[in-house]
Amino acid sequence: MHPRFLEIEITGACTCTCKHCYGSFPKPGELSCEQVCTILTDARGFFDCIILSGGEPFLHKDLVDMVEKASEEFLVFITTSGLGVTQKHLRRIKNRAVLVFGLDGIGKTHDRYRGVHGAFTSLMRALDMARDVPKEVIVTLWKNVIPQIDDIIALCERHNAIVHFNAIIPVGRVKDNPEILPDIHQLESVYEKLHPLKLSGGIVLTDLHKITEKDTHQGIDLFCKGRYNITPAGDVRPCEFHYAVLGNINKNSLGDIIRQARKTELITCRENGFKDQVRLDIENPFHYHTEICHKIPCNESQR
Repeated sequence: MHPRFLEIEITGACTCTCKHCYGSFPKPGELSCEQVCTILTDARGFFDCIILSGGEPFLHKDLVDMVEKASEEFLVFITTSGLGVTQKHLRRIKNRAVLVFGLDGIGKTHDRYRGVHGAFTSLMRALDMARDVPKEVIVTLWKNVIPQIDDIIALCERHNAIVHFNAIIPVGRVKDNPEILPDIHQLESVYEKLHPLKLSGGIVLTDLHKITEKDTHQGIDLFCKGRYNITPAGDVRPCEFHYAVLGNINKNSLGDIIRQARKTELITCRENGFKDQVRLDIENPFHYHTEICHKIPCNESQR
């Protein structure tokens, strides 16, 4: 069974303007600590893991309080650029959460992609501070990061971090930066490199998936099964990359929204790995997200 993740975007504030940003952050909006505590209460029985994200969650003044509360019942992850992480934060967080750092290249490659001079240096400083804290490094597989994969794996080994290579999904700010998208040949090469490393049981993970005939019978082994997202405005979505709004926590309880969502065609199909929707004639077999998932109708009556 896949772990069930609820990602809570606690703030729309962000110091970066990453070229791949699904939410085109920064943008207005923030959830209060009280709202997040209500969400956590409603999340019992529906989710195993809580992701506190943004924007940049370390810009929220109540982040650590949220971590302390969430860690009482859930495995907690915090996604961060590393900018704004301090020793004071880490002393309070301790081992209550897994820090998930975003890395988009080595040195200036990372800085240009993030739109912040010195972002790579700040990230390395944060990784050093968090040497003894549970952590992961997330790498989005955009065109210019692909030649640096070996260097990134070595960097993560030195910092005692798992490294997770994520497929780039062409939503949000990617639409304004189509030049960052790798072509099929690059994705084939990366898949052949990363898939064996994932199976070896080392520090390398990846959700890069290529549709094959097996998926038409068994369904895709989706990382997003049981996953939902809440925006800083309170909208509940199937995941951070999906446009559909399933409801809003300011109008209905999270539990009611999830129960209704499970009845929709989109969520039903997703939990089955899109077994009946998988097609082998997709132009890019790595783009099942937008070619299959995003094209399934979703009942948005809870909006």
